[in-house]
Formats: sequence, C-alpha cells, structure tokens
Amino acid sequence: MDQITGDMKVAEVIHRCPAAADVFLARGCPDMRRGFFNLMARLMSVRNAARVHKIELGPLLEDLNKAAHGVAGRQQ
Repeated sequence: MDQITGDMKVAEVIHRCPAAADVFLARGCPDMRRGFFNLMARLMSVRNAARVHKIELGPLLEDLNKAAHGVAGRQQ
C-alpha cells in the first residue's frame, strides 16, 4: 500500500489495510467497520477523524503507515 495520508478516507484505509482498524481502535476511535460509523468512515478523512476524536494526526498516521507496511507500531 502507498503512504497513508490525512486526506484519505477512513474506509479506504481500512479496506486496503484491515490492521488499520485496530490502530484506530487503539487510538480511541469507535469501530469504524460497524453501524453508523461505517457510513461516516466512507465520508470522513483520516485528518477529520483525528480531529473529531481528539487524536494527534502525526502519531496516528505514523502508526497507520507502520500497520500498512507490516511494522509493529507503538499504538498507545
């Protein structure tokens, strides 16, 4: 997978890298694969998801990219 950026849709990131769902969960996001949040994931960028859930974008993108490239992240 290419580099994950803040402008990508959450659903696209999770579709391309299923491990990204665990990163979002570990950072305090709800499960974006279910219910209302699944719809929002299709509309919301990673940047907006970080803002809404009060998550620092830089560390989130770092962990998402580690997951996408098979590197163990710190996922606090």
